[in-house]
Amino acid sequence: MAGLRSELFQVTSIAGGNDQTLVLLKSGEVLGWGGAGSGRITPFYVDICSNRGASTEPVYIGKPSSYSAISAGYGISLGVSSANTFIWGFCQVGIGGKDQFSEAPTLVSGTSNISKVVAGQFIFAAIDQVGNVNTWGLNVDGALGRTSPQMNASPGIVSGIPPIQEIELGDNFMLALTQDQRVYGWGSNSAGQLGLGHLNTINTPEPITIPAKINSIAVGSTHVLAVSTEGKVYGWGSNQFGQAGDSRSSYIDTPKLISFPEKITAVAAGMHYSLALSSSGKVYAWGWNGFGQLGLGDLKPRSTPTVIPKLTGVRSIAAGEMHSLAIGKSQLLGWGNNGSKQIAKAADKQMTPFSILDIA
Repeated sequence: MAGLRSELFQVTSIAGGNDQTLVLLKSGEVLGWGGAGSGRITPFYVDICSNRGASTEPVYIGKPSSYSAISAGYGISLGVSSANTFIWGFCQVGIGGKDQFSEAPTLVSGTSNISKVVAGQFIFAAIDQVGNVNTWGLNVDGALGRTSPQMNASPGIVSGIPPIQEIELGDNFMLALTQDQRVYGWGSNSAGQLGLGHLNTINTPEPITIPAKINSIAVGSTHVLAVSTEGKVYGWGSNQFGQAGDSRSSYIDTPKLISFPEKITAVAAGMHYSLALSSSGKVYAWGWNGFGQLGLGDLKPRSTPTVIPKLTGVRSIAAGEMHSLAIGKSQLLGWGNNGSKQIAKAADKQMTPFSILDIA
């Protein structure tokens, strides 16, 4: 791109994927940094795992020019424009009946009146304006929550579940937050990530028992976080790095309260790590830290939530696979893995928050 506009950007939301960062602007435009799924057009046979020649500058996602929601997955991203779902990025297998993708957004047929989208690695979901959930992709371990004669299924509605306001995807499993603030799960359950008190795979939605009404959820590879209406956080699933907030167990198969000294308003989950945003604008981090994604100035894991120093006034957080994002008072910030320049000019292992973009 020729260069960024001179005025300050007004950011509506942020999303982190495997090695891409997306920013939705108030104008409806989307900026992307990093590798596959960022909107950066590359020659067909380029090795997407290499950062050779990677640009630190963002690109504008192509037509359509206006979006209302975005999501960054494992090399593939989704966006909502005019209540339709668009997809861009790269995947080694065709997903949902499509053989290949490009960084140019392509309409996903079979969905309509969409308000939210979520991109995973081989599974995808979209919520329509009345709360129905459409899922598509590889139906391994019942990850799509619906019966389908196809292993690689096109979009279809998940039945047997109340109207949904939010859905999150992990490694072959999904969790959905209903409009009446309950949580349902289905799919793979090898680390107790469905929170049902066992490790059995579930092919259709099952309610998860949580002793509180839930405002929001976040899902990593195999662990889950949930924030209650009272600002409390529950964690469960894989815990080998302490990402579910416990120092004693390798996995947790039912929701367990995580202790914080203040109310929490939002959570985010990366591959094996977790973030929480407090009501005072502080960010807590814990779990795996191999790329500095905890933002604590080192590469040591943490099994308990730890405040990121000198990071205040944060309005929103997001977690990619191994990099973290935050909307601060006047800056878009990132830290962690920067191997594909998803954090712009930061170090390859950025261990403290780095300013990516000045914002309004």
